[in-house]
Formats: sequence, C-alpha cells, structure tokens
Amino acid sequence: MRVGFVVDKFPSLSETFIVDQVNGFLERGIEVGVICNENLLKQGSARTKHWQALSENTVCWWGALAPLRPILRKLPTALWDKISTAFDIVFSRKLQNFDVIIAHFGNNGLRVARVLKRKKLGAPLVTIFHGRDVGRPLLDNSLWQYNVLFDQGTRQLTVNDYFRNALVDAGAPEANVVVHHMGVRINEIEYAWRSWDQGTLNLVSVCRLTEKKGIEFALRALGQLSTSNPDLDWAYTIIGGGELLDELKHLVNDLNIAHRVTFLGPRPHSEVKQRLREAHVFLLPSVTAQDGDVEGIPVSLMEAMSAGLTVLSTYHSGIPELIEDQKTGFLVPERDIEALAGKLLWIAEHPAECERIALVARRKIEADFNADVLNDQFAHMITRLAEVKLSA
Repeated sequence: MRVGFVVDKFPSLSETFIVDQVNGFLERGIEVGVICNENLLKQGSARTKHWQALSENTVCWWGALAPLRPILRKLPTALWDKISTAFDIVFSRKLQNFDVIIAHFGNNGLRVARVLKRKKLGAPLVTIFHGRDVGRPLLDNSLWQYNVLFDQGTRQLTVNDYFRNALVDAGAPEANVVVHHMGVRINEIEYAWRSWDQGTLNLVSVCRLTEKKGIEFALRALGQLSTSNPDLDWAYTIIGGGELLDELKHLVNDLNIAHRVTFLGPRPHSEVKQRLREAHVFLLPSVTAQDGDVEGIPVSLMEAMSAGLTVLSTYHSGIPELIEDQKTGFLVPERDIEALAGKLLWIAEHPAECERIALVARRKIEADFNADVLNDQFAHMITRLAEVKLSA
C-alpha cells in the first residue's frame, strides 16, 4: 500500500504530530510519499527518524514553481482560488499512484478535492482538520467552502468532538466525519514527578507565539501574582517563536517580571522534552483569536501530562476533552487573568495534591492519547479504504 500525505511545510517544528504520523506508517510497512508546498528535508534544515526514505519521496506539489505560491497568495481571494486550482491540476500527476491520500488541514483537503472533482485522481481522500481550518470559517460562516470536500472526500477526521459537530452542522455527511485524536509516544516520555515544595516553581510554555496561545494572559497573571505574592519563588520559560515575540518581551518589562521570564525561541523536539523534565507546571491559556483561529487539542499539553507536569489551560475548543479541571489538570475561562493567577497560586501552595492529579493525567494520556495505539487504528482505517478501492 502506498499513502500520500499532502501538507504545507514538511517537516515543521510546530507540527510534530504530522511527522509522527508519517513515521508511524513507515514503521508499519506502509510506503509513504509527501507532497508539500515547501520541502525542508531537501534544505537539510530538519531531520526525521526515517529521513532517508522520506527525502526520496518528498516533493513540492508545484515543483520548480513552488516559490511563486506565497507571491500569488497575495492576489484577491477569487483570483487566487482560480490560479492555484489550475496549478494544482497541472501538477496533479504527483498525486497519482497512491492508494489513499491523507491531507492535513482542511485547505489541503479542499485542494485535492477540487482535483478529484475533475476526475484527475482515483484514490480515496482523507482530510484531517486541526484548528484554524475550522475556527476561522466558523467565525465568518464560511464552512460552506468545504462543500466540494464533503462531496469528494471519503473521510473527514477531526481532532476533537467540537470540530466534528461543526462540520456536520455545515453539511458534511455524519457517517463520514470521525474523531481521530492526535497523540504522543508515551514510551518515549518518562513520567517523573518533581515537587517544588520549598523550592522554585518552574513554569514552561511550548508554542508558537501567536494570539490563540494566550501567552499574554499567562504573563499578565504572573505579573499580578508577583505583585500580590512577592515572596513566591517562580521562574517561567517560554519556548517558541512567532509574530508576538517582541510584543511579549515588552510586556514582561512593563510588568516588572523580566528577571523571572526567559524566551528561548524555537528549539528542537529533543530539547523540548529535556526542558519538560526540568519543569513543574505547563502553562497554555489558549484563547479564540480575533480571526477565529482556535486550538484542536494541543499535543504540547499531552506531552506535558505524559511527563508528569501539572497542566494549566482554558475551557477552549477541544481542550476540555483532554483536561478535566482538578482531576487531570486545571482549566480557567479564556482571557481570565484573575482566575489564572488564582489557579497558579493554588498550584504553588499545593504540590502534594498536584502530584495526585499529575498521575491521573498520565493515565489519561495512556488510555486515550497513545500515539502507537492511534497510529494502529489509523493504519487499519486507511488499509480498509485502500481495500475498498481495489475491490471497486
């Protein structure tokens, strides 16, 4: 069986779940090809476990014309859609000879669906929706844009129930929309509880510094905590880059907490895992961005829970499907600085209670977000779709 993955950049540090899924298929003896907009493997700027096999089977959809894509993207939406679809059809040969095509994010699924509509391909299409591809069109009532995908696609997979309900409400056939979680490899993440009793409370966030990650509110809550409880000993490490980096650096200065906050920028996944082993609390107060961008269920939260950290997040999108307040972690309403500060103070003062919660959180990941189990399930699904295609 040969499976084609259609993605944007490959591999991307902020989308490790895609790399893990690709590796999972390769480990199960499934041949994989990757069709992307930007090939980082060829640039040598990123490596994966199966780099050699992937480097030979990863191609840019538009080939030598790939650098034109960001330029053409600046055109008016209607014109961009026509030109990009025409280019996708011209270069659609790269999507042939696959038994199944898996598109990550709705926009890529839509691209393949438009090619399918013109009878250029014969493989079943599975599209995985992750966050912004549902949240943004949900905000402006434009989920109808996926009608072609609903008609041409074989399965639409969503990473949480919230997205599934949104797609079904928008007209996707209910039988074709299935929740399939992303997960983590728990055998590669050692559970280790570390108490902060009588020591420094080490907080960490790992994310792109974009609006939906809510890091502004984490900093404001810590600024408030620093004022109300000046003797509380804490330090906060932020891993990741993004358009808000400079703004957030100015904010920590304004809040007089710059001496407690460290911005590390993007780091390799191996280093992220090491940083998790050195921290106590994982902080990710996600919010719905002004443009509608939302989380799915952040893999970073799963990794933190696997590693034994206490997690603090928000009632946002699919996150409550992962974290149950005061049972597997802590949740507060979006943008609620007072509530964030209150939970942080409670966590700081109750390490023993947090140990019990962290152990239940690890068991939650083992039961519902184990990547090896999820990859087995996904590979079985894809195999069945390929068999149906061959028997047709």
